[in-house]
Amino acid sequence: MPSPLCKNLRPCAVLAAVVLIGLAASPPVRAQGTGRPTVGDSRDGYIDDAIPGDQFRLRFDASYNNNRPNRAEFFWPQGGVSGPGVPRPEARVDYQDLSAYLELAATDRLSGFVEVPWRFVNPEVNANANGLADMNAGIKYAFIDDPDLVATFQFRTYIPTGDAARGLGNNHVSLEPALLVWKPLGESWGLEGELRYWASVGGTDFAGDILRYGLGVHYDLPRVGGVQLSPTATVVGWTVLSGKESVLRPSGLVTVDDAAGETIVNLKLGVRARSENLGDLFVGYGRHLTGDRWYADTLRVEWRLAF
Repeated sequence: MPSPLCKNLRPCAVLAAVVLIGLAASPPVRAQGTGRPTVGDSRDGYIDDAIPGDQFRLRFDASYNNNRPNRAEFFWPQGGVSGPGVPRPEARVDYQDLSAYLELAATDRLSGFVEVPWRFVNPEVNANANGLADMNAGIKYAFIDDPDLVATFQFRTYIPTGDAARGLGNNHVSLEPALLVWKPLGESWGLEGELRYWASVGGTDFAGDILRYGLGVHYDLPRVGGVQLSPTATVVGWTVLSGKESVLRPSGLVTVDDAAGETIVNLKLGVRARSENLGDLFVGYGRHLTGDRWYADTLRVEWRLAF
């Protein structure tokens, strides 16, 4: 009999993997631009860009009502007397991240990147805090780089630069290999996808591994006054493969649960406004579709400049 984990993975992660692989085998369609795709051809604000290139990005995220902040030590680690995290258990955490991202290309197919975030956390029980969060850096290699398809291997390393005792980091290294895809679906439509495996290195016995998968579509509206608007719709999911979480019950009792097999799915809607001279601006909103969640609502605003 299949395990509960396999049962959760079949309709979500396996479907995403099949779709991504199918994109690589699908017949070509007419690309949205001419020649090789560039960073600006990526429209989605919630899927990692598959197209390597030179870019700088400023991003602001505001997320609300994280009810399991130490789940698999993805957001922050086990706390209290048993771990390096915040002193007291939490049932709700709001937080905001302001991050700067720089990516530089060595070739058309290969690039490296670094991202530095500053985090503001607003727990209900523990003290508010702000400061440097966990940095990350990595590489991208496009093993398929065609006008009608870009498929990229990405490898990202998360570095525990945030103060875990204040809720600003998770106190361990994490490694994340990923498969990213970009594909035009015609003159105006496009699709982007990702399959990412987040693996914790070290941490407490709460730490675990997480599979993330997502698909997004966009539609390019006609340009008006030199600006092009591209509405986007994205579904992103996470399946926790291992790890634990603490749960603060209404009675005040704290229990420790197995987090393995929990699946979180979010719907994210947005729009990207692109200008040839001023870069592009993305505004998006996301909400959880499942009972398990990282947050109930999230807002994203980012400005990106390709050069």
